[in-house]
Amino acid sequence: MPTITLNDKTILSYDVIGQGAPILFLHGIFVSRQSWQPQLNYFAANHQVITCDLRGHGESGSSADNYNVALLADDLVTLLDSLNIEKVACCGHSFGGMVAQELALRHPERVSRLILAETIHSSWITPFDAAWSMTTRFWMPHFVDIETQLDLFARFFTMYGPSSQQAYAFIRNELTRHNNDPSSTHAIIQASFEFSSRGRLAQITCPTLIMMGQYFVPIYPHACEMAIRIPNAELVTIANAGHVLNWDNPTAFNETVARFVGQNGSG
Repeated sequence: MPTITLNDKTILSYDVIGQGAPILFLHGIFVSRQSWQPQLNYFAANHQVITCDLRGHGESGSSADNYNVALLADDLVTLLDSLNIEKVACCGHSFGGMVAQELALRHPERVSRLILAETIHSSWITPFDAAWSMTTRFWMPHFVDIETQLDLFARFFTMYGPSSQQAYAFIRNELTRHNNDPSSTHAIIQASFEFSSRGRLAQITCPTLIMMGQYFVPIYPHACEMAIRIPNAELVTIANAGHVLNWDNPTAFNETVARFVGQNGSG
């Protein structure tokens, strides 16, 4: 398991496989780089594939203090520097899509292409967003234990998809770490709700692909608005897929991303 030590001594775990134009995959909230298993071999045939565990996730270290999406984006620059990679295509799913947006905004010279899969630009746009935010930030922490909170997250993010049972089992296993580290868990939740790129989306200048699963309706307003606000962005719906679209329909997901980044290794 390769690791790097960040400036604040936090350990960041990562993997690199394949050769070619680099592509960086960023996982969703409370899971790890293992969530990209359906993509690794496919993309490693033509690309240098980088996956990492964002701080506070998987095998990386935690830092409950000063935890925010901008910090995670800066962590990725440190990782890229350590690998001597100047620029990558960056694919972020869900929470990882927030980090991918922040990377493209803070460090545009490091991102050649941006893929935003089932992600949002902020947390308070629709009535559903407001209800979800109020429930998870202010109600559940006072009335529901951490294990139940995380189980609700797992059930919510895997509903409707064809691979819901498999994805739920995977996420439940990944949540073991977070059950035992509530301070880090709440810091991650807080960071996700404090993130907002809505007023900055027009500043994303690299080619951008926005992907949403057919069955996960809460993402629709965010995906459509991002497609409007980001210059020359492309919006694609992955059929027969929910929130975990890279598991629900990996063939369509992989082929769509491959077309966008160029499977000939040109990046």
